[in-house]
Amino acid sequence: MIPACILAGGEARRLGGKGKALIKVSSKTLLDLVLEKLHEQVSLISINTRDKNVILNKKYVHIEDTFKDVGGAGPLAGVLSAIIWAKKVCPKSKYVLTVPVDCPFIPHDLVKNLYAATQDHRYDVIVASSNYNIHPVIAIWSVDLLSSLDLALRSGIRKIDMFTNSYDVKTINWDIKNIDPFFNINRPEDLIIANTFINS
Repeated sequence: MIPACILAGGEARRLGGKGKALIKVSSKTLLDLVLEKLHEQVSLISINTRDKNVILNKKYVHIEDTFKDVGGAGPLAGVLSAIIWAKKVCPKSKYVLTVPVDCPFIPHDLVKNLYAATQDHRYDVIVASSNYNIHPVIAIWSVDLLSSLDLALRSGIRKIDMFTNSYDVKTINWDIKNIDPFFNINRPEDLIIANTFINS
């Protein structure tokens, strides 16, 4: 099992601007739904925020972005913080999983299927997709990427694919059945869809 970090640093401007973690779908917060899906799949869980003073769940370690930028540096800054944390708390682990806080339907076989691709030691990043639509934040990252990711952020790179284009990336696909397993909440309409699915 590997450590995982939930990326919860976004502002959620289209959903009130107070972040997504504590937004409720049915009777549970998005953070709680993601935590439930990850518990049996990983060894440790942390929550990444831009500000260490923002505590979303007292039961879990919160890690602040180590790389700061005006207006935020995007998910790559969260990935960097996740790698730094993983190397510190799980020095024997070669990988760390990142998932966004706004994906309440993460599959129970996420880590199993992604991690299987690490066994041939070819890939630096293993990314999830659904119906071949790639979800770059839902990925297993080699902790050996630490120095190069830090340099990339300091060089102005903010998009995940601009960074990963230089590395060996494997995509693992899930079929969409009743709902996309990586359906994410961005707009009020998405909340309606998620509530309808959970309560159906």
